[in-house]
Amino acid sequence: MQDAAKFTDTLAQTAGNLLETLKAAGGDASSWDLKLKLHLSSSALYLALGWLAAQGKVSLYPKELNFRVVLNDKQ
Repeated sequence: MQDAAKFTDTLAQTAGNLLETLKAAGGDASSWDLKLKLHLSSSALYLALGWLAAQGKVSLYPKELNFRVVLNDKQ
């Protein structure tokens, strides 16, 4: 159980870092830019984006081979 809790904490922290980076970028960035800025694996990036999208904090829009990530107005 400890490993699952640790993983959830790490995922929540990654999601928080994504939000802060997105805010600093003016609320709009590509998934590729976020991945590079935060030095994330693809798995960590997409898990955190899914977490934020499920909470309604970001919206995702397909953009070529990546996604456009937009901070929702509720923030």
